[in-house]
Amino acid sequence: MKKTGYVFLGLICFYLVLECLSFSKLGQESNPIIIGINEWTGYDPLILADQLSLFEKNDVYVDIIRCKSAKDEMDSFTKNQFHGAGFTLDEVFSLISSGFKGKVVLIIDFSMGGDMVIGQPYIKSMSDLVGKTIGYEGSVVGEFLLNRALQMNQVKKSSVKLNDVQANDWLSIFKEKKVDALVCFNPVASILLDNERGNLLFSSAEIPFEIVDVLFFSESFFTNNKLAITKIIKTWFDALHYINSNLDQSAQIIASVKKISAHDYKNGLTDLKAPDIKLNRSLFNPESEKNIFKYSQVIINFMIDRGLLSKRIHTTDLFLSELLSEVEDINYQGR
Repeated sequence: MKKTGYVFLGLICFYLVLECLSFSKLGQESNPIIIGINEWTGYDPLILADQLSLFEKNDVYVDIIRCKSAKDEMDSFTKNQFHGAGFTLDEVFSLISSGFKGKVVLIIDFSMGGDMVIGQPYIKSMSDLVGKTIGYEGSVVGEFLLNRALQMNQVKKSSVKLNDVQANDWLSIFKEKKVDALVCFNPVASILLDNERGNLLFSSAEIPFEIVDVLFFSESFFTNNKLAITKIIKTWFDALHYINSNLDQSAQIIASVKKISAHDYKNGLTDLKAPDIKLNRSLFNPESEKNIFKYSQVIINFMIDRGLLSKRIHTTDLFLSELLSEVEDINYQGR
């Protein structure tokens, strides 16, 4: 074969390799980025973004996978079934403590009452639960909220009975009165209060800025896919903007996917604060008066004190604002 023939064949092989690499690149339609979430209301803008193809409009393809419980979500994440996920900070700290490496790139929300301990109609206060049964999901955030509720009401954990209840069973287990109280979050919490005569015994409103939801990616994925993650962050703010501008329509879309009422979805929004892009950037700045580095120490201290962490988590390299700074500084508004 002539030399030019070899060159031509080589060029064909080269372009075929390039095409294959391009075809399989993460974030393309044929190979979407997978993000896991649970049923917490704060993650719902990701559902809306998925339904309205907002990711694709920002030139990134993402599959949003809904898990029945926070525990299922964490298990799937540690098995590398997700590239990223929405987690509470205490869940992130638990993952890191177990040896998992990752980066927090976005503050999704602060729970300002959306996580609750709800008692049956005959339970009026946390002190009424002595000798009674409390249902809670055996996840980090469930244990965290329960511990804080018991601690602040001077009820010893040893004085109550604990029953592990998965999130998809919360409604039925409460209706059937198999527990005297339930640790849960919206939208189920609002349903129990509105329709089942439940009593609010404790909520995250009493521990502001201690339950924080974030967007978390594995370190290896973060290192190799910064542009794609930046597009995902932009899409998040696009979804928030859409919800604020079209609340009724957004509520209908999200409620339809989650099989709840639009009313229950909108109720859940009152108990969380989703920071806009400006506040997100401020929270990631260690020199700002209110920053995530400071807020996180309260959570870490409590988790160490309660044996939920075996050692202190170093947050300096955990919270990274570099991708937030790449998102266009347009007038995104949070809730």
